[in-house]
Amino acid sequence: MSAILPTPFPYRLTLGPALLLTLLLATIQPAGAQGPNFTLPGLDDQPVRLADFRGRWVVVNFWATWCAPCLLEMPELQTFHEAHGARAAVIGINFENLAPAEIRSFAKRLAITFPVVLSGGHPIPGFELKGLPTTFLVSPAGELVDTHLGTVNAAMLTARLDELEKTAGSLR
Repeated sequence: MSAILPTPFPYRLTLGPALLLTLLLATIQPAGAQGPNFTLPGLDDQPVRLADFRGRWVVVNFWATWCAPCLLEMPELQTFHEAHGARAAVIGINFENLAPAEIRSFAKRLAITFPVVLSGGHPIPGFELKGLPTTFLVSPAGELVDTHLGTVNAAMLTARLDELEKTAGSLR
């Protein structure tokens, strides 16, 4: 089987199957090349899309109400969110199968104002969890650039973003 490609010339260019397959594969990006993505229901029943945060850093934090270290880091994530809202977004992904009302009241008690979304306890493609809490850093271009298993704090997140921005700036 061969393909005929239109050309502006008065003759036809015929490609063999192997060359055609090679050209097609060269135009397909690997699944991970665009970075992770998700659309999950928020606590207000509105979908939250990771892609909507392009242009800013995104701190994606997986947590659960039964996870003591997760609860210890929530005020730190809130502090980071308040201090760096123009530079970075925080998205908390609750990794439990609980009713939205339960998570909503829990977030309210903790005074969380960053978006909290519900995974229903299901894994999210592109985010490999080995335990809770786990925090992922997604670049403004939408690429997963860092993963941290265990608690984080606002100073740690700020320092890591500074380091990543400096590294990215030196590559230009």
